[in-house]
Amino acid sequence: MTDPASRYQILSATVAGDFLCVDWRDGHRSEFHPLWLRHQCHCDFCGTPVNALRGLRLHHLPGRPHPRLRQVSPEVIELDWSNDGHRSIYRAAWLRDHCYSGSERALRKHRPSLWDAGIRDSCPSADMIECEQSPSARLAMLESLRDFGFCRIRNAPTDAAEARRLIELVGVQRQSHYGTYNLSNKGAVDNVGDVTTALDPHCDETYRLSTIGITVFQVLHPSAHGGHSTLVDGFEAARRLRDVWPEDFELLTRLPITGTRRDTAHNSGGQTKWYTATMPVIRVDFDGDVCGLRCNERQIMPMDVPADLIEPGYCALKHLCEILYDAQLRLSFALQAG
Repeated sequence: MTDPASRYQILSATVAGDFLCVDWRDGHRSEFHPLWLRHQCHCDFCGTPVNALRGLRLHHLPGRPHPRLRQVSPEVIELDWSNDGHRSIYRAAWLRDHCYSGSERALRKHRPSLWDAGIRDSCPSADMIECEQSPSARLAMLESLRDFGFCRIRNAPTDAAEARRLIELVGVQRQSHYGTYNLSNKGAVDNVGDVTTALDPHCDETYRLSTIGITVFQVLHPSAHGGHSTLVDGFEAARRLRDVWPEDFELLTRLPITGTRRDTAHNSGGQTKWYTATMPVIRVDFDGDVCGLRCNERQIMPMDVPADLIEPGYCALKHLCEILYDAQLRLSFALQAG
């Protein structure tokens, strides 16, 4: 069995064609481009991107820096740069953690846990009191949010005066025109959250360039007439769309869809405001993996695309919604205080 520490121990290092080639004790080999290395020198002058205090400027670098090995140990590599006489020191652990080979990039990449209705009896959950008292419990709750996209909380406050406790357990509240919104059965409804009929699965606020990161729903006093919280994994829906209708998936990664919202004065400090944002429904990263989904068909404005994309665009959206609304994907929980 390979010693886990061996991945951070340098076996040997050479410079070949200005590339730094590092062989590690676990058998991996890394090759670092000279521009990448020179730019990431973290000496006192060059600085670090961690705090953005940097003296190094990219346009001062030569087109092809020339490194020379000065010293190699299992923990450290020192380089001299023949272009300007600069010296750089790189820790082994830092180099390995930032190796950009295909295998290392895949190892570092976070893979969300896709789910459907089958996790009903084992869905991620946490206890509010435990999370407040134990950093490890709080971390586990946050990791559930990261991996599954949601987490059920037990024993949350039922007093509105203490509602911020759950918010602060996650982070600083982002202020929007809604602020902290109380969902209730109101006489005049301007927010769909206040209606008493069931809502189809959707993403909130697709009319913003930067949509909500984490939404905190707290049930203080559930209705005597029922009420449920329904969840769907948008990443799993996108995966199914890609498997069944790959052309639709590809189109929705680039088709501009505009979400809109006209907000009347009572939510906007006395002013009526109109929000719009235009971007694709499905977002993929550089590797082609899904990294975002924003779909709320109630907020879709008329498509502003070439005529030959109107029918394919609607077809793709319909197929996505068919998947999103499939009962096999839905988790539904009866609302309970706390």
